[in-house]
Amino acid sequence: MPYDEKVYEFEIEGKKCFFSSGKYALKSHSAVFAQMGDTVVLATVNIGDANPEMGFFPLTVEYMEKMYAAGLISSSRFIKRDKFPSDDAILRARIIDRTIRPRFPKDYINEVSIVVKVLSYDPDNDPTILGINAVSAALMISDAPFDGPVAGVRVGLREGALIPFYKHTDRDPTDETDMDFVLGGDEKGFANIDAGMKEVDEETVEKAMHYGQDLMKDWLTAQQEFVKLIGHEKKDYESYPVFEELVEEIKNEYFDKLLKIDISEDSYLDEICEKYEGDYAKKDIKAAYEEVLKMVVKKLAFEDEKRVDGRSLDEIREIALEIGVLPRVHGSGLFTRGLTQVLTIATLGSLRKQQTVEDMMGEDIRSYMHYYIETPFVFGEAGRVKYIPGRREVGHGSLAEKALQPVLPDTDTFPYTIVLMSEIQSENGSSSMASTCGSSLALMDAGVPIKRPVAGIGIGVIVDDPNDVQDFKLVIDMRGEEDFYGYMDFKVTGTREGLTAIQMDTKAKSLPPKVFEAAIEKGKEAIIKILDILEAEVPESKGEVSEYAPKVASVDIPKEKIGDLIGPGGKNIRQLSESTNTEMEVDEEGKVHIFSMNKDNLEEAKTIVSNYAIVPEEGQVYDGVVDGIVDFGCFVKIAPGISGLVHVSEISDDFVKDVNDFVNIGDKVKVKLLEKDKKTGKMKFSMKDV
Repeated sequence: MPYDEKVYEFEIEGKKCFFSSGKYALKSHSAVFAQMGDTVVLATVNIGDANPEMGFFPLTVEYMEKMYAAGLISSSRFIKRDKFPSDDAILRARIIDRTIRPRFPKDYINEVSIVVKVLSYDPDNDPTILGINAVSAALMISDAPFDGPVAGVRVGLREGALIPFYKHTDRDPTDETDMDFVLGGDEKGFANIDAGMKEVDEETVEKAMHYGQDLMKDWLTAQQEFVKLIGHEKKDYESYPVFEELVEEIKNEYFDKLLKIDISEDSYLDEICEKYEGDYAKKDIKAAYEEVLKMVVKKLAFEDEKRVDGRSLDEIREIALEIGVLPRVHGSGLFTRGLTQVLTIATLGSLRKQQTVEDMMGEDIRSYMHYYIETPFVFGEAGRVKYIPGRREVGHGSLAEKALQPVLPDTDTFPYTIVLMSEIQSENGSSSMASTCGSSLALMDAGVPIKRPVAGIGIGVIVDDPNDVQDFKLVIDMRGEEDFYGYMDFKVTGTREGLTAIQMDTKAKSLPPKVFEAAIEKGKEAIIKILDILEAEVPESKGEVSEYAPKVASVDIPKEKIGDLIGPGGKNIRQLSESTNTEMEVDEEGKVHIFSMNKDNLEEAKTIVSNYAIVPEEGQVYDGVVDGIVDFGCFVKIAPGISGLVHVSEISDDFVKDVNDFVNIGDKVKVKLLEKDKKTGKMKFSMKDV
């Protein structure tokens, strides 16, 4: 079949790339087949009809990874089909969504479906970044009223130097990388930021933003040239504007009244709907009312330097915190900021409880997880409880998890699997940042030796003109209505030493770097204030884990003894675990972690395993057990896999005619090592010398 394929080739950081259209997904409204190195993604755009009755923009973004892309087959014995998207795939879809959503008209209500499929995965080239740029290109050659292009880049920090990130292996958590910074935007500013860092200073973060903006230029140019090559002309967009005369009427009658109330707690909406319901649809009345509320928020911020609840722009709501609120869990922390409240619970388990995650990038073992859980009551609503987490919950959970990662001990220091559950109790803005604070409390209550606590804050922005941001006001510790009527949700977490995570989305097409530079400075100030309160109540982690948590002991044994400890098919270690009622994990270096709820059982198992670490030395005395008798002596075992001969002449000062007259199999004896053959390892013991 002949194809009308058009291909634009270009290079990014010396990597060969191309965009093509016309060969794949032939019935889609638009499709871009994009390649970078050996990573290939297909981005498709399809547009439904407009529904004037719909009160929101129905944009959906799906990011789909298949194991075949990396040449892998699932290790599951029962299911070989790729399952539901992983949490990581959901997070990548959210990154793409946040980058493109602000570039549509605010009154656009056509259904738009975007699907990104990773068809080939090369660890040296990041499919997430390629996906962002491919989606932007696909929207540019579609009939969607998309104001693009936008670009996505990833910035890293290694040994103090900023670098472009394209290799998945560059982001291996075991390496020396100190930053993983995803930016989406254009030459004017950013629409999306998603970053994890190892306590990086504010100045370096700001430099990373400017560096990322420079990296975007080649991607933006490539998209523009590709659009020229395709030659597609977009259809005119028919706008569905809010009725200006209705906005003006509501403003004239209610603006001054709204200035005097807390609009999150009181509302004139019912009164206004009743007044205008015969002339306008309820959704149009509501939309007009919200336009007036935006004017109220803006007026308060710019002219009065205050918020709808009376706070100053940088004032944090009242904070209360408490630990140990649940008696039988391993650790718990209750964090309340205004009407936002989170109860976080920490649970400790053996390393056997680690999670194995399998996707196209291979298998990943995780010993630390954080989950964010909300139910309808947190909004004061009646509704059905959903047991499958939504994308928002996955995103918020991941952000708080990322925030605490840099301060956690490694498994060598603290050999536990750690699971945090943030149960949202009340939601009124920045619950993910409250989850970060609650996580610090729960971990310290659980006795996890974190380096230092982490706090987080949500920051909003009120702008004079969202299409050309020159003047702006930051609002620290946003409430729900400031998020809804403002233009930015900027979340930042950190310690006294530096920042650990940032996430941002905006309703503006993009916000200039100066907004984020100011937000970072204000955010760090707010974090320090919260840490002052937190550390005054909980200065450090508890010295030991809860009595209800498993206890752990670690023993190092020689590598050559690992096989002896484990035994054929795991027989030895399984029997030892059962006899002592413990769990054991052995790594390839010979470190044995022993877990038990009972201290006596733990010590018993530790003593037995420690015997495997014995390296016999000549002249030393050892406790042993007789495990064999022969005519010329007996064999004594001093440790698993370590035994030697006690010759008849070394059993007693008396004459030994029959060895059985002096020892029996199973007898506990003390022996002294006389000689160890360096070549064969055979040992000669003496009982009489002891």
